[in-house]
Amino acid sequence: MCSLTIRADRSLLEYIKERARRNDRSMNREIQAVFRDLQKKEKASDIALGKQSDASDSE
Repeated sequence: MCSLTIRADRSLLEYIKERARRNDRSMNREIQAVFRDLQKKEKASDIALGKQSDASDSE
């Protein structure tokens, strides 16, 4: 697994902490869940629009 460091203001940090608490997850797991959900939505949107998600489309 890789690691990622981000800078966030205190209000965003508190939001993530609260969201993680509500979902009974660590902050790390909560952030992963948010990005996985976003990834699924984007992939579904790309499929619905007939887009490919590989590098052959870039340029």
